[in-house]
Amino acid sequence: MTHFLSCPCGVAGVTHVGGNMFESIPTGDAIFMKGGKVIACEPVLPEETDNSRRTRALLEGDIFVMAIYRTQGRERTEEEFRQLGGVAGFTAFRAIYLDPFYAVVEYQK
Repeated sequence: MTHFLSCPCGVAGVTHVGGNMFESIPTGDAIFMKGGKVIACEPVLPEETDNSRRTRALLEGDIFVMAIYRTQGRERTEEEFRQLGGVAGFTAFRAIYLDPFYAVVEYQK
């Protein structure tokens, strides 16, 4: 582990911390473990848009995010979430729909 942490292949804003998790767990905004999962609760757009209340509400939320936060963030379809995880190196993906708007999206290495 020490070899990995000493490599110059860092990412801006990311600090790699080594240690023994059975002794202490370091603090941080996110902790990723080898072979671990990333789980998020996100609104998921339908693959095909229609004139339903659900689709309209989700698209209005997308416009709100773009207008208020002025970022490149946006709402995504299930397939776009799947592709996003694949690009990040995750091999397993599933979406569990909680209600008409939100799903728990799970990525696993």
